[in-house]
Amino acid sequence: MIRFGVGLAQLGWALSHWWNRQDQFDWFGSYLADRQLVEPTRVLLAISAGTVTLVPVVTLIDATTRPETGYVVAAVVASILGIALSMMWLFLPWPSVSRSRWWVVVSDVAIALGCLAQEERIGGLNGCALFGLVGGYIAFFHGARMLTAHIAFTLVVAGTLSGLMLGDDQGTVSSVAIAVIQAVLVGIAIPIATQFMLEVLASDAAASEVDTLTGVLNRRGLERALERISTMDRQNSHGLAVLVADLDNFKEINDQYGHRYGDRVLAEIAARLRVAVGASGVVARIGGDEFVVADSLRWTEPTRLANHVLHTISAVSDPPVTASVGVVHFSGRIPGRQSVMSTVLFTDLADAAMYEAKRSGGNTVRTRSHHYS
Repeated sequence: MIRFGVGLAQLGWALSHWWNRQDQFDWFGSYLADRQLVEPTRVLLAISAGTVTLVPVVTLIDATTRPETGYVVAAVVASILGIALSMMWLFLPWPSVSRSRWWVVVSDVAIALGCLAQEERIGGLNGCALFGLVGGYIAFFHGARMLTAHIAFTLVVAGTLSGLMLGDDQGTVSSVAIAVIQAVLVGIAIPIATQFMLEVLASDAAASEVDTLTGVLNRRGLERALERISTMDRQNSHGLAVLVADLDNFKEINDQYGHRYGDRVLAEIAARLRVAVGASGVVARIGGDEFVVADSLRWTEPTRLANHVLHTISAVSDPPVTASVGVVHFSGRIPGRQSVMSTVLFTDLADAAMYEAKRSGGNTVRTRSHHYS
């Protein structure tokens, strides 16, 4: 009995903590970017949205009798919305928080229309399981309150279909109840359980690989990220740029305005570097005022990337903070058995180029190149 009471108390705390947690879109987007998983995620989401689009169309094609106009309109609208949702992930930039929320709303509407477009109500009721896909997306990218709203909408749609099914004498109470349990619980239990698990993973990830002040990777996270980059493309077909940026006059900022202001400047620099590098790159803070950026050279070239970082940093605060930037262009096949040594080489060579820039007076870029032979 005591264990049951303790369990209820812990469950109450967990539910309260879950309900009050912040929207995690930015954190999870950064988590994916640090692991070079943004583009695979976009492809998977586009495929999922596109596959769901086929359901109402196939239903119309397979209909034994000519469906009524209302069913046809609902199916066509659902398909058009599904195609648009799929294209968003393929052709538009990674979404903002607000656009992601709108994606959820439109997805729910499209699935609801697809379910209501089926003359066989049992098929529409079973189709409510597709709400589980959207619920899973919310579990990863958003918070408890949005997930609750989604679940409530799922229940309204399932309840409406159940009422229509019983009213049309298309099933018994027991068959409707079984269909509701099978379809709706998939869309409720799995997303909630997923969000609970993510809460634990987020805490562990933040403690082990993320710099608590700036939200970018720490030294340990950087080592793992560079190892992943080198492992994913052993041939290094496009080349790899690793740069180290050390702030020139940050001590004066701290002395004049205080360390709390300096911390805000560091956090702002990290946030702007994250935006500047984009989804393909890696940003880390490995020292008090030292940042590391790494990116594949598929979309840019080393000097352009370094100058972009230099101007990004100098635009952050007033008075401006300048930086000495050292960048190394790595080419050639990265040794498969020396991933840890390669990581050290990445940062050491970029660090040496950075000190060369600092000896030149700062607020400048120095480049080097290294070819694996």
